Amino acid sequence: MGRRFKDMQTPEQQWAAQQAPRLRGMAYQAEQESERQQMTADVYGRRGRDYSDPVKADRAQREADRLRSRGKALRDTASRAETEVKPKKRGWFR
Repeated sequence: MGRRFKDMQTPEQQWAAQQAPRLRGMAYQAEQESERQQMTADVYGRRGRDYSDPVKADRAQREADRLRSRGKALRDTASRAETEVKPKKRGWFR
């Protein structure tokens, strides 16, 4: 028995399924970079130290927050792409 036309994936859905792992990889890289920026913000944000630099700490904190939100958005996009591609379960009378 052949596949029905409505069960087939469109080229856009196939492309989205291929992009999901790449998006997850980009999200991972963004989260790793945000951790690095957070460490910079923590180190330079310490008050009363010789190496204290509030301007550099604030800049690193903003960058870390931006990268975290980018990573979350990429993961959400990848999850959405994967759920759109999953085939529908067919019931007996559908």
